[in-house]
Amino acid sequence: MESFINSKAAIADGKGSFSIQSIRVDDGPEQDEVLVQIKAAGICHTDWDSQSWGRPLIMGHEGAGIVRKVGPGVIGLKEGDPVILNWAIPCYQCFSCQEGNQHLCEVNSAVIAGNKISHGHARLEASTLNGTSIERSFSIGTISEYTLVREAACVKITVDIPFPSAAIISCGVMTGYGSVVNVARVKAGTSVVVLGTGGVGLNVIQGARISGASKIIAIDVNPSRLEMAKKYGATHTILAVKDDAGLLEAARKVRTLTERGRLCL
Repeated sequence: MESFINSKAAIADGKGSFSIQSIRVDDGPEQDEVLVQIKAAGICHTDWDSQSWGRPLIMGHEGAGIVRKVGPGVIGLKEGDPVILNWAIPCYQCFSCQEGNQHLCEVNSAVIAGNKISHGHARLEASTLNGTSIERSFSIGTISEYTLVREAACVKITVDIPFPSAAIISCGVMTGYGSVVNVARVKAGTSVVVLGTGGVGLNVIQGARISGASKIIAIDVNPSRLEMAKKYGATHTILAVKDDAGLLEAARKVRTLTERGRLCL
């Protein structure tokens, strides 16, 4: 017998706006599915863009919450476990996953899927709006009270961390930190220039600090963001003017601080 739970969610209309509406979420997980009660969700510019993706969907791809039910095929989670939701859902079987690049999964990646529905979804019909199946952004849809996801989309929280802080690890933190550690591979003693010190930029700064960079140069057009950059580990800050001349001057200032270094955007 089918059983559903009512949930409030932010629904993008696909035409540039969103509204808070009531949806029904299947609370009977099957196979590797996990029902998660969302406790906190982050918002980034991609969520803004998702309002105009041409189809209704449950917004949000950063989130953390508590496992409420698990399917019979779930082996690593149980009811009551706190989890972070990860939109880079691995299948563990494709070439990229086997090579250790689960974030580039060729089967489940929402990025690779483009405008199509990713295979990373739990059953699409598990979330309905007015009786019609509705897609979850990046297969997780975190701006909702409840969501049904695959176990592979969950990372168990094993440290004491507030849910709002845990939520942004899903994208902002792992994007910034990962850019430093996994892509730029910053080494101790090197210099790093960070262009823009928003959510991702601040995590680039933290990643550079953790990696032992000797000079971390933060560039932004907003003075208050530069003040925050100092708190997160920037050793130097440059206030830029948002035009060609201003950016050129910022580049000159960087040259006075260092003539070598890795650049993380």
